[in-house]
Amino acid sequence: MWYTTPITCFAKPYKAIREEGYTRLAGTLDTHPLENSNWRKHKNACPFYRERWFPCNDVAAGEPMYQVFCLKNTPPITAEEQEKCFRSKTSCWRLAERRKAKTEAAAAQEDPLPSH
Repeated sequence: MWYTTPITCFAKPYKAIREEGYTRLAGTLDTHPLENSNWRKHKNACPFYRERWFPCNDVAAGEPMYQVFCLKNTPPITAEEQEKCFRSKTSCWRLAERRKAKTEAAAAQEDPLPSH
């Protein structure tokens, strides 16, 4: 079965817990995704991006299709951020933006050279 429903779960790593007719997500993990074979690396995504699929979940009932985990603790929050994760195959796009912002801020704080 192929899932074609848009992704609705971009949060931190969670376990699905059913109560009162809906699925709630709890923020605990039994094992680290780097050490667990159920968490898979996406072949075209960031090297720190991991995902775990739930093939038996009912997407129509609001259960998540999969969970996302970032080994650098910068998981995608929106669909646009997840697309950036998929396009940055060699490094984390968010960490690269932070480095670039720090470099630009440091350059802006430098004293201008006096002109003679």
